[in-house]
Amino acid sequence: MLCNSIKRFLYENRYAIILFVSLFFFITDASAETFGALSTAGTAIFQGLRKIIYPAATIGIACVCIGGMFGSFNWKWLVAILLGVFIIATANSGNGVDAIAMDGSN
Repeated sequence: MLCNSIKRFLYENRYAIILFVSLFFFITDASAETFGALSTAGTAIFQGLRKIIYPAATIGIACVCIGGMFGSFNWKWLVAILLGVFIIATANSGNGVDAIAMDGSN
């Protein structure tokens, strides 16, 4: 009975097992270069997103505040907007100044 369940598990998950085992055979120094390239691409994407997300978040925060004037202030929305801006800012920043100041500011 146990043998049948093990066989069924191995058969149903054969592609995941093959992928997992193949990772050990194909890890080389090229993976470090690939990770560096992906890291550089991710930084470029975050910098591009920052120019879009900051103005959109400003509009979102203003809308949440206007909703608060009419009695429908939603803390979940405000916290989600601020947390998203904080994550984008800190993930992109090399130092603390980039998290607060835009490009070209003194």
